[in-house]
Amino acid sequence: MKEEADPSSRNSLSVTMVAAIVLLVVFLSAVILAFAVTIATGSAEMRLFAGVFVTPIIVLGMIFVYYSIKLKAWAYGGAAILGMVGVALRVVVSTMPSLEVGGGLPGSVTALYVTLGVMVSLENFESVLELRKRLFERVES
Repeated sequence: MKEEADPSSRNSLSVTMVAAIVLLVVFLSAVILAFAVTIATGSAEMRLFAGVFVTPIIVLGMIFVYYSIKLKAWAYGGAAILGMVGVALRVVVSTMPSLEVGGGLPGSVTALYVTLGVMVSLENFESVLELRKRLFERVES
């Protein structure tokens, strides 16, 4: 006979989901810090570049945090994609000396940022899979 799962666990955050949200918040904090440094010290072109590319990442990240807490699978999926976009931007900025902010960062800071972005992507993707599993368990019962 099939054991009944705890109904409250279907509508609560798992450890994986909490980790995904915390990593996303830390990632967004790093993005906001880098954005603030760019705005404070960068040229007009660099500030414009940062405003155009980084502001949507920050806004989307905040939306994804809010809806991840509400157990929306699309928010976890979006956060996974956002982590990879952040990694790609960091790599581009770090490898182009003409971009003032990224070119001057130590390699360890870039490596930490890239690692954090990859972890955000992986944990959020794992959360999407977990929510799908919950959905299929509901359908079966």
